[in-house]
Amino acid sequence: MAADYLNLKPKFIDETDVGGASLGYYVNRAVMGIHLGLFKCALIAYGATAKSRKVNVGTVSYNELTGQEMTPIPDAFEQIHGTTVIGFMGMLTQRYMHDYGLTSEQLAHVATTMREHAILNPQAARREPITVDDVLSSKIIATPLHKLDCCVVTDGAGAIVVAHPDLFPECAKKPVWIRGWGEALMTHGAGHTDWAKESREMVTRACSDAYKMAGRSPQDIDTAMIYDAFTFNVIVDLEGAGFCGVGEGGAFAAAGEMKLNGGSLPVNPDGGGLSSNHPGRRGIFMFIEAVRQLRGEAEGRQVRDAKIAMCTATGAAFLARRGSAAHILEI
Repeated sequence: MAADYLNLKPKFIDETDVGGASLGYYVNRAVMGIHLGLFKCALIAYGATAKSRKVNVGTVSYNELTGQEMTPIPDAFEQIHGTTVIGFMGMLTQRYMHDYGLTSEQLAHVATTMREHAILNPQAARREPITVDDVLSSKIIATPLHKLDCCVVTDGAGAIVVAHPDLFPECAKKPVWIRGWGEALMTHGAGHTDWAKESREMVTRACSDAYKMAGRSPQDIDTAMIYDAFTFNVIVDLEGAGFCGVGEGGAFAAAGEMKLNGGSLPVNPDGGGLSSNHPGRRGIFMFIEAVRQLRGEAEGRQVRDAKIAMCTATGAAFLARRGSAAHILEI
């Protein structure tokens, strides 16, 4: 559709669907296509109007939202019992709390940190200050997740261009280089395994490949963009990416390590999906924010001396086709 609107005749089109990680997969396909000589320049675009259309993202099944069946249905054992994305995330979070001692208070620190960053972003959807108590007293959506543990629902659109190094002289702005990337995928039903543990392991596999390709480690990262449909997603990705140990993500967040001011690893300086925007799949905005940070263009929320950024995302197309993507960007 975008190609038609722009009167483009692309040599390659990809619409891979792995939920929130999809945009990361598109970047990977663009990089591979360029290296294979299929093309020299790729446009990656995304737009959605979840708020305007009043789409209750995550509260219905694939069949209910689209009016068609997912064939095959990898999560058939969940769908017949009415499981939704939010309901399933609640169960995952509850299990993680049991296994690792994660607390609602620690999750609340994720939400308040994202809101602190959003206050500095004029384009963020939610800029009113919130406290840990505000998060804990907000309505329970799916135990133990409160309303403020869940992302905002917004409209939004964004685009990035991935190009061959030969086109560097034609760039209007200083280019940001993709130094490393990785991805991991699982396709079996969500309810058949320890979804949270396997999601963390997917992040580890994707990030390990990205670190190896870039010749970097977690300690080299100046700022991280982590997909945050829920506060719990941030915990899983922090641990999976190696920014802290397994079971230590909650304490990492509560200690203020993700804060723009004073934290060891500023996470989502734009406010993330929890406070800035989430039109359905916000991966494109993670790359846009990473590029702005590395170019020094994030006025009011700039990470000092940011030279290396990481983007991580873990998603699932309605609990099926789970995927993780990781990218290391450098200026």
